Amino acid sequence: MFTRSNFSSFKHNRLQLCVVCAFVLALTSVSSAQEVQKIASLSKVETSRAAAAKENKYTFIMFWKNQDDATKAMWSTLQQNLSGKNDTTTFVAVNTSDPAEAKIVEEYGVSRAPMPLTLAVAPNGAITGSFVKQINADYIQQSFVSPAKCRCMKTLQSRKMVLLCVNAGSSSAMPQGVQDFKAVPCYQNVVEVVNVSQTEAAEADFLKELEVPQDGQNTKVVFMAPPGVMVGMYNGNVTSQQLIAELKKAGKSCGVEGCKHCK
Repeated sequence: MFTRSNFSSFKHNRLQLCVVCAFVLALTSVSSAQEVQKIASLSKVETSRAAAAKENKYTFIMFWKNQDDATKAMWSTLQQNLSGKNDTTTFVAVNTSDPAEAKIVEEYGVSRAPMPLTLAVAPNGAITGSFVKQINADYIQQSFVSPAKCRCMKTLQSRKMVLLCVNAGSSSAMPQGVQDFKAVPCYQNVVEVVNVSQTEAAEADFLKELEVPQDGQNTKVVFMAPPGVMVGMYNGNVTSQQLIAELKKAGKSCGVEGCKHCK
């Protein structure tokens, strides 16, 4: 669950993802060849995950070492709860000793993790759930998160900061202080601005977790830094100087790659 003291401790998730690189559109022919080569080199599980992401589906990956009772129970629970949700999810199993799946085991850093372990991976690559030894229907359901929450998770897991602008209405105007902070050279590439409206029903639970006031009038800016620290919450008139001061006060000015030289 997201809290003001530890935004990333949403009950089970302690892992981080690497940033996914995009192909340059201007190099269409080269990119196409590289994409074909990349797809050809993917393992069975990597291919399944990539296909699910394109279809905006979640992927539940169960890592296991031994076919013990815990492994059988976890796989059975996944089957019972996800078999009828083919339009929104896919689930796969990975034997961590399988050489063909060595890349995905390394990617998630689970070679020495307690087994069995299931990770819930959103279409954008964010890990929205991490379950060791056991899993149940409630845990699975909690892994499906709102679009804004998913973006925030992915950003923090990519070792970047988040400025969540919660607007009173449907407007997505970025507060001037946020624009100015984003323009600071040593911060501009390590912070993502996420806009959300207080009126979006899908984001109601997320905003409640963050304890954002639902006054329907004023823009709020929620400042978060990895690994999941709530730096602070401010009104829409916050200045970039205030944000920088709060970041340094929180001791996170050197906690993000690229920010260590900011003054």
